[in-house]
Amino acid sequence: MSDLVHRLRLIVAEPAAWCKTDVEYVEDAADEIDRLTAERDEARREVCQWEHHWDKTSSEQYYADKRGWDCFKEDGK
Repeated sequence: MSDLVHRLRLIVAEPAAWCKTDVEYVEDAADEIDRLTAERDEARREVCQWEHHWDKTSSEQYYADKRGWDCFKEDGK
């Protein structure tokens, strides 16, 4: 992942120095970001579900809102 971030920063810093095929690299980065975001959101949902499991007085969404998480958003929005 750090190699991906480094390469993206180089492309952004000097876009004229890179060829058009580097767009594929940007697409790979976007795919990786989407995958990591989905993984993060799943972990956050699990935390909220466990909190709700132990304290039924509040919803899972309540625990997400309390932390400022949007992990229960629909269709990735």
